[in-house]
Amino acid sequence: MTKLLHFIILVFCVNLMYSQEYFYNNQNKITGTLNPSFYGFGETSQLGVIYGNESIVNGDSNIENSFAFGSAFFEDYNFSLALDVNLFQINALGYSASQVNAHYIYKTNLTYDWILNSSLSIGYGNNKLDYSDLVFEDQIDVLTGNISGISIDPVNVNNRVNYFDLGAGAHIHNSRNLFFGLNLKHINQPNTSFNSETKVAKDLFMSFQAGYEHDLNPYNRGVLPSNSYLFLFGSFSKQGAKSRVDLYQQAIIENFSLGLSQHLNNYLGASLTTIGASASVYLDQMEIGANYSFELSNNNLTGVAYNYFEIFILFDFYQFRQFRRGNNSRFFNFN
Repeated sequence: MTKLLHFIILVFCVNLMYSQEYFYNNQNKITGTLNPSFYGFGETSQLGVIYGNESIVNGDSNIENSFAFGSAFFEDYNFSLALDVNLFQINALGYSASQVNAHYIYKTNLTYDWILNSSLSIGYGNNKLDYSDLVFEDQIDVLTGNISGISIDPVNVNNRVNYFDLGAGAHIHNSRNLFFGLNLKHINQPNTSFNSETKVAKDLFMSFQAGYEHDLNPYNRGVLPSNSYLFLFGSFSKQGAKSRVDLYQQAIIENFSLGLSQHLNNYLGASLTTIGASASVYLDQMEIGANYSFELSNNNLTGVAYNYFEIFILFDFYQFRQFRRGNNSRFFNFN
């Protein structure tokens, strides 16, 4: 097999694997990563950041992902504006992907108790592959094993691709304990191929979300503190031949939360299952937390076992949250 064919296969694999969606394991905390209409949930202004790291068990290869967002609610006009930025890096391959998205979220009162938030999104993405991190056959000295820094192998592909991205979403929620959401990303299916002569389009991404919160001590008579809640969140996502189910169970006990999560991926008959644990602390208008997950299945999608670690910080600028006295219900603003 020729050197050029090796390189084309590598580029094809990068496009196939990494033009798809990245999932955060803290999506139950910052639901806007999955459905931007949730930036309007709570009718408040927020800022948040997430840092995630995927690493091979007993290895030194890793994948880094960073996410930041800001949202502002305009009460007099019943809409929110949000901006988020995502950076994805695979240092071992010299591959990086970044995207900036702007979102418009409009609030509609369906009934006295139910509210609809619908969103429109536009994004600008940039994918980059640094060829200096790749090694071609003519750079390898078969006698000594040394690698030369120069290759004469012709490479007729671009090392950078830019694209626009469109999305739409919505969710409904009541004022007590329940919400449902639906989101579409990559509606225009942008081309993310590094080869100008070949098109590799992002598949349409569809996701459904549901959340339910249960008051564990509504009458202040049990062993638990009065502000104790069980929050359940789940999502089903599909993109091309890949589907994913995420389930979260979170106990909120005044200013602390502990949670468990389960994630099931399926791709062309191959499955990957991970479980995780999370913890966070509420400090007035700020929440700081972390999530750790690891793979269970041996028949995974990558052929190697990964673990996942994420940390996040969330700022809520709702002025009355600093006086909530340990009430960290997701529906605090509506009660």
